[in-house]
Amino acid sequence: MKGLVYLALGVTACLLGDRVSAQTGDILQNAINTPGVSYSVYGAGQTNKAVKADVVGGHALQITIPAATPNVWDVGASSPITKPIAKGDKIVIAFWVRAPKLKADATTPISFAGVALAAAPYTPLVSGSANVGRDWKLEQIAGIAAADAAGGTAMVSMHLGAAKAVLEFGPIFVIDLGKAGRSKSG
Repeated sequence: MKGLVYLALGVTACLLGDRVSAQTGDILQNAINTPGVSYSVYGAGQTNKAVKADVVGGHALQITIPAATPNVWDVGASSPITKPIAKGDKIVIAFWVRAPKLKADATTPISFAGVALAAAPYTPLVSGSANVGRDWKLEQIAGIAAADAAGGTAMVSMHLGAAKAVLEFGPIFVIDLGKAGRSKSG
């Protein structure tokens, strides 16, 4: 399993391209979460279960949203961030996702995917969105942290209530590249 995590992080590093220099070494040193399929799911009507999947690690979390919700945040998924974040750090969230029941060219939205404080008022630190297709894709959300967060006080948050959907989430990685995108380990 550890080898698969390194493989996924290697893929992430390749996708980040020039954002990660050859001198950064092991990108896992910059992970501020525990990489893996570690999501908590909330919201009325949704169901979720672990499924075998042809994604890094061999399994995923399948979430079924039976209908769009009045507020996109009424159904969501979160994943804890264990290490601190400093204002101005470049944060990259990378997660494997697909919507296997969609038609070939269709997509379904994740209207918010980002890092936020884990308690009220849930202030966003880095935010973005994604359009999910039928095939596995390593989605990436990158941005500059808007504020500091002590270790254990932030989380990845995804608002999933925008549409009826079946989503499958594979491993998630949250990488802190430090100030101006320079690796903290380099």
